[in-house]
Amino acid sequence: MKYAGRVGFAIGTGRCGTLFLYQLLGQEPDVASSHERNPENEAFHRYCMWNHLAVDDEGFLATKEREVDADLDSRAYSFEASPYLAVSVRQLHERFGARFVLLMRRPDGVVTSFAHKGFYRKPYAVRDPELAIGFQDQSPERFFTFFARIAPKGPYLHKWNAMTQVGRVAWFWRAYNERIREALNVLPRESYEVVRIEDLDYARYQELSRFLGYRSQVSETTFDSLRNSKPHAFWRKRNVDQWNEQESREFESEVGELATEFGYEYRVAKLVDEARAEREESIRLGRISQPKPAPRFWRVRRATASWLREMSKSIDVT
Repeated sequence: MKYAGRVGFAIGTGRCGTLFLYQLLGQEPDVASSHERNPENEAFHRYCMWNHLAVDDEGFLATKEREVDADLDSRAYSFEASPYLAVSVRQLHERFGARFVLLMRRPDGVVTSFAHKGFYRKPYAVRDPELAIGFQDQSPERFFTFFARIAPKGPYLHKWNAMTQVGRVAWFWRAYNERIREALNVLPRESYEVVRIEDLDYARYQELSRFLGYRSQVSETTFDSLRNSKPHAFWRKRNVDQWNEQESREFESEVGELATEFGYEYRVAKLVDEARAEREESIRLGRISQPKPAPRFWRVRRATASWLREMSKSIDVT
């Protein structure tokens, strides 16, 4: 098989480190690295796989094969990081003999980041919850985001639709990770690795490169520089310490079991102090500015009195 040992993918929920791996492997001289390079093709296939729609896979795979072939024309190894491909692993493994890295990230980090981006900001319009979700207007975003933003089916859909945005995104973190694991479990065990992004240090990266099938030449200095750059950090996002009681309750209910399985804290009361410490650290590093102090009351009063005096001069009382 011409692709054997030469094709790999990083998958996950998104907001979980796929961009970091794409950039890291982009520094490897023998690797052609890409990130979500064909979102229309990949998100549509994800929608079909999520909803168990009977569609032919060949258009999806033929497009992917052209992309992989172009990579291997110039490099020894083809790598793509894309959350959209996470439930398409069976087809990709059968066509390419590919290997996969499933990236996990703490649920509060994923949820706050997706909520900041606008995921599930409004309920879906649905008449029959037993059917695959019809088109939902995600304006002003691109059309393929509809296919990417999966939703539950069946009676649970009504409960999900009534949740806060935080609750709906928390459902996504749990449900999508569970479906990814189901998809991976039908593959040979040696074809995938599960990695918590918080645990991905330089030594673990070297192990992953050997697992995927290329010889890493990236230095530890380059690794650390990319890891600390945090290109998608939204330091002004609404963090867990700003959630209301309902948001906190929905989050804990949705992610609790799976978070515990992967060793993540999910109790909001335990996460609040850490969120505040993160904000203070980002202020210290200059990623966000110090909050502006509220105007002093005496200044407001003086400005108001001055404005009233000027107004009185313009009024003719004769």
